[in-house]
Amino acid sequence: MVTLAKEVSVEVIPSIINLTIQEFHELAGKYRDAFTAYKTDYFAERGRFQEFTSNIIAVANNLHTCIESTEKYKQQIRLSMEGEQNSATSMPTPLSAGRRTAVSQQQLIENMDALNLKWSNAASVAINYLREEVIMDIAPSLAELFSKKWLIGSAAPETICMTISDYYHDHKHLRPVTRSALLMDLQFRIVSEYLKAIETKRLTFTSYEERATAGKQMKSDVARLDHLYAEFASSDDMADQLPLLTSIISAAGEVISLKDKSLLSLEATSFARKFPNCPAELLAAILATRDDVGRSDARSLADEVLQHVQFHPKDQIFDQLFALRQQESSEWLPSIGMANVFKSDFISRLKRDN
Repeated sequence: MVTLAKEVSVEVIPSIINLTIQEFHELAGKYRDAFTAYKTDYFAERGRFQEFTSNIIAVANNLHTCIESTEKYKQQIRLSMEGEQNSATSMPTPLSAGRRTAVSQQQLIENMDALNLKWSNAASVAINYLREEVIMDIAPSLAELFSKKWLIGSAAPETICMTISDYYHDHKHLRPVTRSALLMDLQFRIVSEYLKAIETKRLTFTSYEERATAGKQMKSDVARLDHLYAEFASSDDMADQLPLLTSIISAAGEVISLKDKSLLSLEATSFARKFPNCPAELLAAILATRDDVGRSDARSLADEVLQHVQFHPKDQIFDQLFALRQQESSEWLPSIGMANVFKSDFISRLKRDN
């Protein structure tokens, strides 16, 4: 279309490009509506759609390609329009003399950025649908974490890891940046389940022996999850894309299983130094699971130690975890997965992936 427009007038090129962008905006919306309707039908009757996972993976990859192509086209537009403007300035023609371009270069760039954001939002939604599929399968096991059944011996942690590993046989076909977003989203979901279980008092202890058993189990669960994610991160295209969140589970286990109560203040301080952005309510809930600490004392200790570390450097990945909790005070779970967590830098990560 641009080539044809040049034969008429250089001046019409921006308008032609802008019309094309508008068409892609409409296409992006229809594409998202289509795969959203497909997802709704699938979750209503999963047995009818055997290829759902592979189809949504293809959708996510297509959207990744759209983001790449739009970004490359934007750069081409910037360069070509600069060239055309320079040419028009040095050699004005009757068609260009005395006229103003209807659509400015800056408007085109902004419109293309808006289009890329639309592609990015749709990609985040597609990733979330893949997450929902996995979560639906592991939901019963998630509900067992940090429960009485988990304490006496449960296959839930292993079932969760095996299910994610099985899905990974399909998920490995995602582009690296979308694959890492999905895996991080799942990790957020698992870690947040432990924290949710603690804060909602899914399990409380009546003896040191119970606390010691729980602390040991939490360390075992973390080791299993870390091993699984180390396998995912071992591929060359996933290097440094899967930071671990599980340390907060093992750190909570240390607070819970500490035998000598006289050292509890030191252990709580150690926890607070590792996670200075931890909400006081959560640290208080961790402390209150112990059989030898009351709720009032737990909250006072949590407030005290967090006050001392309020200016300590904060790890951004845990900032994101705790921010999710603050945004959804009654629910620990990310509502739309990494569409919430990685939305701000999704496009930049796609660029870096190339």
